[in-house]
Amino acid sequence: MEFIYTESIGLTDLAVLEVGTQVCLPDMTFGPSVRDMYVLHYVHSGYGTYASGGQSELIGPGGMFLIVPDTVHSYWADPTQPWHYSWFGFAGTMAPRLTEQAGFTAPAPVRMTPPSCTVEPLFQNLMSLREVTAKELFLTALLYQIFGTLAIPDDAPPLRTDVGHHVRNAVSFMNARYTESIGLDEIAKHVGLDTKYLCRLFQQRLSMSPYRYLTDIRMRKACRLLRWQLLGIAEISRSVGYQDPLLFSRMFKRTIGLSPTAYREKAKLETGSE
Repeated sequence: MEFIYTESIGLTDLAVLEVGTQVCLPDMTFGPSVRDMYVLHYVHSGYGTYASGGQSELIGPGGMFLIVPDTVHSYWADPTQPWHYSWFGFAGTMAPRLTEQAGFTAPAPVRMTPPSCTVEPLFQNLMSLREVTAKELFLTALLYQIFGTLAIPDDAPPLRTDVGHHVRNAVSFMNARYTESIGLDEIAKHVGLDTKYLCRLFQQRLSMSPYRYLTDIRMRKACRLLRWQLLGIAEISRSVGYQDPLLFSRMFKRTIGLSPTAYREKAKLETGSE
């Protein structure tokens, strides 16, 4: 048996507590026992049986089983073809939801992965992370990837590019880059479209131009910074993509209906701050 214990300090949503791999001997048995964490196993080869809640199930290559905290369980290797499996032990506030989305429930803690599923490579070479700095983060990222892979329905249609995809891509780009002096040309280039066609898509989907959408993002961010009361107008202007504070002030008043200074004073009165 090989395993790694981790110290996932500060990780509350999902924290990997241990990982390991085991090539079992014939009839090797664990339990009956309980664990204080979730433990997700993947069977690389061979066979074994998992038992919990009065039910048992034979599991072979490509099979997975989930141990739920504080649940009595046991599992044992096949006498002639003992299994080789790897596992993640984990906890966190998101653990119940993620395991359910991945297809595991208390009545059904066992599932097979379809041939098209690419989850096995994510369980391989876990021990190579033993000496890696911040291995907790790498292992948690791997576990999120495993859950994401398992959550994809077996009959999910292939992703396709449509006009909605282009608009969403442009919106994501603007939300990420609104602090920079980006314009319509950069947005269109990012999504691989002509500027006129992109504008037409935005009008169809959002009833506004990309420029108006970007301006709205910047003004919403500016309002939050003005209510924060810690930055000057020039600093806020640069923080939302305007190098010229006068241009920012004009755009803010045109969009919000108040000057930045007047908006800040109004927010101060509403919150009662000094």
